[in-house]
Amino acid sequence: MLRVQNILKTFNKGTVNEKMAIKGITLKLAAGDFVTVIGSNGAGKSTLLNSIAGDFPVDKGEIHIGDCEITGWPQYRRASLVSRVFQDPMRGTASSMTIEENMVMALRRGQSRRLRRAISAKERAYFRQELTKLGLSLENRLTNKVSLLSGGQRQALTLLMATIQKPQLLLLDEHTAALDPKTAEKVLDLTCRVAAENNLTTLMITHNLDHALSVGNRTIMMHEGRIILDLREEERTNMTINRLLEMFEKESGSHIHNDRMILA
Repeated sequence: MLRVQNILKTFNKGTVNEKMAIKGITLKLAAGDFVTVIGSNGAGKSTLLNSIAGDFPVDKGEIHIGDCEITGWPQYRRASLVSRVFQDPMRGTASSMTIEENMVMALRRGQSRRLRRAISAKERAYFRQELTKLGLSLENRLTNKVSLLSGGQRQALTLLMATIQKPQLLLLDEHTAALDPKTAEKVLDLTCRVAAENNLTTLMITHNLDHALSVGNRTIMMHEGRIILDLREEERTNMTINRLLEMFEKESGSHIHNDRMILA
């Protein structure tokens, strides 16, 4: 479903700040795969997601989603296939707009603009139905400004908006990292449920090694712009955090005094 073929990305070429962030990554995901992505700070995790989403062009290589090669597509065109949830709960919603206004924007993303009633009764009923699934009582607050919501409520709403059109690929960039532990678990549980119910192909960056091994069906580890480990099936099921850190040291050649390096 997703095929990334030998992509390269260098920032600040020809300057003293030149950095090769992606070094020939090749990655394939089947439809419905839920892949967690881990690695030390600067490993290239977010750069990989940003390359797929179209935040910047890659220097070399190809990116395919389904039957479409999207390598040269601008970000706005990829939005019809790719949805994202960021670490910052403020990035996924418009705080000055109401819950239902945010949701109708997400629902109509990619549609042609024409004169119509702002929000139909049918759409409003659909929004209530979908918000009920969150278990946060937001279905009774459709006309509330999003700025009144907590970080966890906003992130849950962002996730719902990102998946309301059933994207071919869902990108999650540490989307629970800014939340308190209890709220983060709720949002992660919701993420797993939404992805499973809609059979969404998902790439999720996480700094939590427990989540990396327990969520989804596959784990990849990055280091200095490369994928150095790809764990799946029985190998992943039997993996422990200590063993994972040992494998990171062996594959990367970097010594870890504790797990803070990989969790950064």
